This record gives sequence, structure tokens and C-alpha cells, in this order.
Amino acid sequence: MIDGYENISENEKLNFLADLANMYYELNMTQTEIANKLSTSRFKVSKLLQEAKNKHVVEITINKPNNRVYDLESELKETFNLKAAIVLDNKVLPYEEILYSLGKVGAKYVNSLIKENSTIGVLWGKTLLNLVKHLKPQKKLPITAVQIVGAAAKNKNILDAQELIRYIANIYGGNSKYLYAPLYIDNDYARKALMHEPVISDTLFFANKSDIILTGIGTIDAMFSSTLWSNYLEKNNEYDLSTLNAVGCIYGRVYNNLGEELDIDINKKIVGIDTPSIKRTEHVIGIASGKFKAKSILGALRGRYINTIITDDSTASKVLSLSKITQ
Repeated sequence: MIDGYENISENEKLNFLADLANMYYELNMTQTEIANKLSTSRFKVSKLLQEAKNKHVVEITINKPNNRVYDLESELKETFNLKAAIVLDNKVLPYEEILYSLGKVGAKYVNSLIKENSTIGVLWGKTLLNLVKHLKPQKKLPITAVQIVGAAAKNKNILDAQELIRYIANIYGGNSKYLYAPLYIDNDYARKALMHEPVISDTLFFANKSDIILTGIGTIDAMFSSTLWSNYLEKNNEYDLSTLNAVGCIYGRVYNNLGEELDIDINKKIVGIDTPSIKRTEHVIGIASGKFKAKSILGALRGRYINTIITDDSTASKVLSLSKITQ
């Protein structure tokens, strides 16, 4: 096969490279042993193994240990009366690598909470996506992943709740419940009528039974970068949120630096479960990273919108510092 390698089809090449990689990586054969078996040179084997990497036949993952900063975890728990805090030692990692590692360490914690018949409410976000993609159940479980508020219409579908719900349900072999509605409906009559429709009310019934809620934490800047939010705010003349000390958005609700839900129209137009129901959930887990999100995270913690925080050490330090100077 090696002698005629250049003349075979691309699909045949990929299959050959997979067999070659299997000998090296799975069967632990040396390159010399493989060369002898295939009647070729060690140099040729080495070159083909590199080609296998280049063509993504072989993908190598290096699982570096994720260290945690336990003193910051304790301080966060004590300061905000949290159920749990997980703080990653980021070692000045690039932001994308922080998100990857944060998702990994967060997924390990979430995996430990998910049990048979768990109901998991799911929101959206890039950081949350990293957590969800790292979930690795040891066995299939009859769980239900449910959408607790309407769709946020993210520009990237993979960041929206429905995609994350579908993924969780698939990897656990469980069920999924979707809320077939937008996050906001301006017309009060239409919104209330829709929430009484059987398919919507059935999903909301499951949402209210959530044992675990997974959410990201949004900044005000992120709101204005989203077509959904900016169109609504523009329509209702609510652009000047800064005068209301607005710092963040969670579950589609805008809140101030004290964690108080703002008395603005947009907060009254949400399709989904209400804030008290969210706060009654046993594990409400927020995952977020970046000093630029510190004010948003602080407001979410003060408002008890989450009872568990997953973040990195520089972000945690910034949040704690802000909590001491802003009351």
C-alpha cells in the first residue's frame, strides 16, 4: 500500500492513515516495527504519521491539571453565602484557553451533581458552551434538559439554549424540553396567552422542577451587541440604562449594581419562569470569566440570581475587590 500511496483515492488514504496511527498510538508499536511490517523506511512512517495529524485523522489532547484557588473560593462562599465556588488558577492564560479550562473544571463539578431523573435548566453563552462540551457522564441517565426562558436569538446558534439542551440530552441519553417562544413578547395579552398554550405550559412545568440551572452572566455591552436586545431597547426608548446603574443581564432580566431587578419594561416582557422560581432551585450555577464581567458577576451574586459561581482567579479577585468599595 505504501508504494502506491500517492495513487489511491483520498478516502483510501484516510483509512490507511487511520490504520497506521492505530498501530503507533493504540498498539504502541515503534516506528521501526511499523516500517518493518510495511516493508518501508522509518522516515516514511514518520512522515505519514505527521500527515495523519495534519489531516485530523489523529487529534492529540493534552490534559493539563486544572489547579484551583481554594482561598478565593472560601472568600467568595463566605462573602456571598454561596452553596459553592470554583475558582480556576488561570496562570495568565489567553482568554480562549481560560474559557476552555474553566469549562473543563466546571463540567467536573456539574457532572458530580447530575443524578438519575435530574432536571437541568439551561441558558446560553460562550462560557457555558465550554462547560457543556466538557460534560462526560460515566453512564447514561434518564435526565431532562429544559429551556427555562424563551430563545435569545443568538447570532451563533451553538451559543443558544436549544443547542446546549440538545447536546446535554444526547450525551446523557435523556429527554429535552424546548420553549418554542422568543425571550420577549411585547404584547401582554399575546405573551400570557402563549404561556398557557399546552406545549409551552408543559415545558414551563418541567422548568419549575429544575434541580440544577446552568447559566452564563451577561454584561450591558453584550446586550447592546445582540439584535434581540438592541431592537427591543430602541423600540422602548430604554437605551440610557447607565442612569439606572444597570450592570448586567441574566435570564433575560436586567439588574443593577446591588443585584436589584430594574423596574423597566423589558423585564416585564419575558417568556419563561419567574425569578422566585429560579432562586428556589437547589443548584443555580453561573459560569463567567473576565475582569470586564466583574460588575455583572457582583450584581448577580448580590441579587442571589446564582448560588454557585465558577470563574477564574483574576476575575474572582476583581469581584471581591469591587464588593468592598461598592455598596
